[in-house]
Amino acid sequence: MSYANPGKPSKRWQEWVDSKPILSLLVVGVIATQLGTYFGYVFPAIGLPVLPWPLYNGILASTIADGFNATVVDQGFAVSSNSFFMGHTLHFVNGVVFAMLWGVMFREDIAKWVKNNIARGLVYGVIMTIISAGLLVPYAYVAEQGYGLFLFDGPDGWKLPFGILVWHLIYGAFLGLLWNPSDDAEA
Repeated sequence: MSYANPGKPSKRWQEWVDSKPILSLLVVGVIATQLGTYFGYVFPAIGLPVLPWPLYNGILASTIADGFNATVVDQGFAVSSNSFFMGHTLHFVNGVVFAMLWGVMFREDIAKWVKNNIARGLVYGVIMTIISAGLLVPYAYVAEQGYGLFLFDGPDGWKLPFGILVWHLIYGAFLGLLWNPSDDAEA
């Protein structure tokens, strides 16, 4: 059995990543999304607002707004089992798609400036934060609620944008930790 050493993946995992780069990137995308999602739900333990991305995705994707089969009503939207499953599905599809974009496009392009793979994941997380806090959250998730650009005008002040940053840094760190093909592992 091949075991991992600190800072180095196990030989078995490295061989699997090298032989199946897209499939391994898909698996890593699911893992990074799940771990980020877990931390987003427990952020109140450290004083940050909860980040229920699957809930928000479900509300956006669901057309159920009349309360039929609703278990919770949140911000005037009916949250049903349908929106719950649609939200989780969309959330994980997003996580996998963004992991694929990181592994296939972004990671190689930034390699000339950032040599460490974990740092590449963190830089990607910062870029995703800018997109999320600058566009997606204020104009899709909480549209017309007066949050403003980068969400500083909301009721949580600096905590919501900071929470979004921490969430994406966790996601990016797990991308960088778990997916590093050996052709550039020494970088």
